[in-house]
Amino acid sequence: MEVLKAISISKNFGGVSAVDQFAMVQRENEITGIIGPNGAGKTTVFNLITGVYPLDTGEIWFYGKNITGLPSHRITDLGITRTFQNIRLFRNLNVLDNLRVAYGIKVRYTVWEEMIRWPRVKREEGETEELARSYLAYFGLEKYGDMFPYNLPYGLQRRLELARALMANPKLLLLDEPAAGLNPKEIHQLIETLLKMKEEKNLSIIIVEHHMELVMNICKMLYVLNFGKKIAEGEPKDIQRNEAVLQAYLGDEG
Repeated sequence: MEVLKAISISKNFGGVSAVDQFAMVQRENEITGIIGPNGAGKTTVFNLITGVYPLDTGEIWFYGKNITGLPSHRITDLGITRTFQNIRLFRNLNVLDNLRVAYGIKVRYTVWEEMIRWPRVKREEGETEELARSYLAYFGLEKYGDMFPYNLPYGLQRRLELARALMANPKLLLLDEPAAGLNPKEIHQLIETLLKMKEEKNLSIIIVEHHMELVMNICKMLYVLNFGKKIAEGEPKDIQRNEAVLQAYLGDEG
């Protein structure tokens, strides 16, 4: 089943083409990678999918619904969640509260009901905390609930970021360079975690990533961008042998 379909999407900034007629299909319960050199337009694709930037041309469909032009909060509510290149945790909230805040878009009570402490407010707050603690346990973070994120090692902050993304109960998860700053051991743990998430949470995942070991090991399909244009798509084994890709990107790894 098609989860996401991008049809000839484009974005220009001041006459510079950041993304030019990019098209892709994301299928259910698969991990897909978008790769390319720095400045190739990968993160811009994520920003277009999630409504951060409006499209100049093209359409984006999610489970058969045209979501082109929808605001970010509506896209999140439909089931698309993302992480960012730079970790964006709330430094002044502890680990548990970072997860509880992430569930805010799902709460059903009104501000007035919260002010007078309506019974269902207490009930939903309890449910939110229970869910948050379950994700702390899922990612091995339960003993850090009362700590502040900036006191955690970098690898645990990345894990917390994944936990927070799952609090919104996404159907499609967009991960922007999840391996950035991780050591080799942490990257192997990340690979195991993403495969586990995909199977146990029935997630579809799109990854923007520079780390070739990660994308080659877990992605079903790869899309390669260079200067905003798609220069190749296919299975990892085919991308590894693609001359245009070797010249534009993989060759730079050496």
